[in-house]
Amino acid sequence: MKTITPKRLSLMAMFIALQIVLSKFLMLQLTDSIRLSIDSVPILLSGIWFGPIAGGIVGAFADMLGTLLFPTAGAYFPPLTIAFFLIGFVAGIASHIVKTKRLFLRAALIVIPAEIIGSYLFKSFALSLLIGVPMPVLLVSRALPVGCVMIANTILVALLDRMLSDKALKERTPGELKSQNNIANFQPMTYDDALNYIHHVTWRGSRLGLERTRELLDRIGNPHQSLKYVHIAGTNGKGSSAAMLSKILSVAGYRTGLYISPYIIRFNERMQIDGTYISDEELAEITEYIRPYAEAMADHPTEFELITVIAFEYFKRHNAQIVVLEVGLGGELDSTNVIDTPELAIITNIGLDHTRELGSTIREIAKAKAGIIKSGGDVVIYGQNAEADTVFEQVCSERNANLTITDHSRISNVSTSLDALRFTVEPYGELSCALTGTYQTKNAMVVITAVEALKNKGWNISEQNLRDGLSSVQWPARFELLRRNPIFIADGGHNPQGVTAVAESLREHFPDHKIIFLLGIMADKDVSNMIDQLAPLAEMFITVTPNNPRAMEASALTELLRDEKLPAVSCESISEGVRLAIKQASESGIVCAVGSLYMLGDVRNALAEIATKG
Repeated sequence: MKTITPKRLSLMAMFIALQIVLSKFLMLQLTDSIRLSIDSVPILLSGIWFGPIAGGIVGAFADMLGTLLFPTAGAYFPPLTIAFFLIGFVAGIASHIVKTKRLFLRAALIVIPAEIIGSYLFKSFALSLLIGVPMPVLLVSRALPVGCVMIANTILVALLDRMLSDKALKERTPGELKSQNNIANFQPMTYDDALNYIHHVTWRGSRLGLERTRELLDRIGNPHQSLKYVHIAGTNGKGSSAAMLSKILSVAGYRTGLYISPYIIRFNERMQIDGTYISDEELAEITEYIRPYAEAMADHPTEFELITVIAFEYFKRHNAQIVVLEVGLGGELDSTNVIDTPELAIITNIGLDHTRELGSTIREIAKAKAGIIKSGGDVVIYGQNAEADTVFEQVCSERNANLTITDHSRISNVSTSLDALRFTVEPYGELSCALTGTYQTKNAMVVITAVEALKNKGWNISEQNLRDGLSSVQWPARFELLRRNPIFIADGGHNPQGVTAVAESLREHFPDHKIIFLLGIMADKDVSNMIDQLAPLAEMFITVTPNNPRAMEASALTELLRDEKLPAVSCESISEGVRLAIKQASESGIVCAVGSLYMLGDVRNALAEIATKG
């Protein structure tokens, strides 16, 4: 069923008005017994374009309003309204079922069932009640007129659907679409063109829901349906877990796709195969291919939905054997959740974040994340949150899904350094992980549990693959050492739970040192809580404004810190903040850039510039 958006509502109102005009003023009397009426065409098109409910609404309202505004004989008769409702409703159902792209055959397979059920059968029944003529008599007398109407409506619906319908784009090749836009003046998209187009104001905003993503994927042939997935949701640890698992799968010899958000340095990071980012040229090519389909939609996709569809097409073109798919926001209504039952669903650590969109309690947030759990699927969860775990257990029970709760007690003998994180896991012995934050031991345990679940499903992943994948994984801005002398750590902890994990890692690695924090935070986060976690470790705070519309201004953040009697200074730019942090730390100090992933790309660029120019 399609969502009734304001644009679709306006078009439905236009169809209602058109149906009234056609039914009341444009009847064509062919013979004494045959009157040709095409008043069902707007109803049929509504069902085809907007779904069965919308088609039924247009049919019902058109009949009711038409009868009330232009009464002919007798009072309004509700059963006739039901007949018109059925025409639109059946057209919508048939449109969803019919898969052929042959123009007139498709129209006939939609129009004929709708007309037979709604107009011929039910309308004959309604007329028999209204005028007292036996229904068999009406069926005989109406067979030829309705047959003529079906032929006329089939032709009109086919032609109008071809010329006007959003769905017509599905039946045209990209070459035909380019020719519509004046192929003589057509210039291939460049990488910069593609990024400008993706980030264009047309696609801005965050609107949860799957309808737009499904429609756009349907237009381009549903590339996502031929792929296998590991779907990862959660509040913290999604990206690190996705990176570890995708690396292990690649090492095991599988062509592995990885979809993440946001990126740190370049947009291309968001979609990659075996650690290689999508090329500038291919990003431009796929964006150019999808563009006309997206623009033809009455309800345009959001930016994230557009990117997700681009990623699915990219993975399909590269014949990915499995895709590690990170949820953008939530789970149930996130655009990545258009996939069918994945090979495995993983839900990482749960905390209070994105409360405006997902809910203000752990239970509400867990319920949103649990949306990725599909019927009969396999599920691995982080555990250690009784309230969230209860939700996951309940949903798995309802959907007959197989639940595995990560057993973190298998971890022991954790040792840390800035080069590697080492820990023992039963029954593998000592393992080494290249991601060095102490919180990564638990993320790694989730991944190990996921690997075991995949092996039980027949995926060929050896213990050595597991060891090699963990020891060689790379993931930017997760307790990442960017510089020595002074030590400069970057971590994308962007909510209270994430910042708590960063603080624990700093205490473990640098128990006797105070830290200079380069801090940039989104204004919609629990900023006070994050500050409380960092304050005991802080020598001072240097505040910056991340490059995001939701960012808290550096000056406002400094005021908040000073209100808590904490030493703080704001900088005009991230580059200035990086230079000041290094100056304040001197050779032997420690800097930690934390608070938002959106600033860490600029931090890296500033450090690279310092290394080059001094």
